[in-house]
Amino acid sequence: MLDRLNSVLEGQTSYARFATTTSLVALLGVVDYLSGYEVSFSIFYLIPVAMAAWYGRANPARALCVIAALTWLGLDLASGHLYSHPAIPFWNAVVRLGFFLITATLLTRLRHALLAQAALAEVDGLTGIMNARTFATKYGAVAEFARRHHRSLAVGFVDLDNFKTLNDTLGHSVGDEVLKMVASSIAGRIRASDSVARLGGDEFALLLDTDLEGAHALFADVRTNLLALGVQNGWPIGFSIGVAFFDTPPADSDAAITAADELMYRVKSSGKNDILFERYNDDNHGA
Repeated sequence: MLDRLNSVLEGQTSYARFATTTSLVALLGVVDYLSGYEVSFSIFYLIPVAMAAWYGRANPARALCVIAALTWLGLDLASGHLYSHPAIPFWNAVVRLGFFLITATLLTRLRHALLAQAALAEVDGLTGIMNARTFATKYGAVAEFARRHHRSLAVGFVDLDNFKTLNDTLGHSVGDEVLKMVASSIAGRIRASDSVARLGGDEFALLLDTDLEGAHALFADVRTNLLALGVQNGWPIGFSIGVAFFDTPPADSDAAITAADELMYRVKSSGKNDILFERYNDDNHGA
């Protein structure tokens, strides 16, 4: 039930969500009025306030806090309860409003912090592109769609040649800048529907939903720009790239990456700084 409620609230527009939480405050107000002032409903007003703060933006949540506090004040005044001073119910309303606002603010900040943390967990901390775990998740979804609709995929594995030497001679800070610029160069050449990730160290993986001709063209473009970037900056490195093209992609990302990785190592063993394509048929054997 909670999952269903979460799905509904996440899917609502901000106006629909505000209307939902406001209606809940009104319903609580009716129940509170009918139960009389001796029965406290204070904790239940936190439910719509919490919903507005967790799923909505800060300003609608604050507005709902005001509505909840005014509703409670109106019920106090309508109940006929006698106070020792006429200002007391208004003072209580201000205190309740402060309580609601503090709760809403804390929940809003907690939600934003959790979302930010979740976003950081999906990217590589140095380059800002996908990390290996996110790439595997993305590959699973893309491969499932491709297999269902009989589409092909290309997976590329890019390794920087002589990167350790660069780190040793120019320093790790320069090496980090190289990795960031390489990641930016690759990300700038692929389409929005494609993916690039840093798998770790100086290794990158690419995922393309394309045909064989498109894969050849895009990887050639990526490699040309990487080589130009290296020459422009005077980096003593090259780029060994293996590209596995699948008519029917394997369901497991490890199998796809391993195939591309093996092709990349074949480039390494035959002189480095080159690109090697291989097409895999429906049985996932090189063709």
